[in-house]
Amino acid sequence: MLELSKLTTYLVAYEKIPGMTYEALEQKLVSFTEGFHEIDNFWIISSNLIISDLRDVLAKLAPQGARLMVMKYVPHNSMEMGAAAWHGFTPPQEEWLAGRL
Repeated sequence: MLELSKLTTYLVAYEKIPGMTYEALEQKLVSFTEGFHEIDNFWIISSNLIISDLRDVLAKLAPQGARLMVMKYVPHNSMEMGAAAWHGFTPPQEEWLAGRL
């Protein structure tokens, strides 16, 4: 079992496209330690993966065309910096996100 203090907390949100199935993505999200899922397509999970690897794993399980965002949670009193990684956005949307997250 992984030591929880070595895990990073991530916020994961994805677009739900009507008629598409999200079973594989949601099964993967459930498999992470310390998961919290009380809002339809928003999850809080803990993982030892780096943010870009987590995004890539989840993006492969999302339906084609669905947008996905992963953000590293950083407590307000932490000296760490936050991070974000996304998939499926247009270049202007990516530019906006990159300039603000």
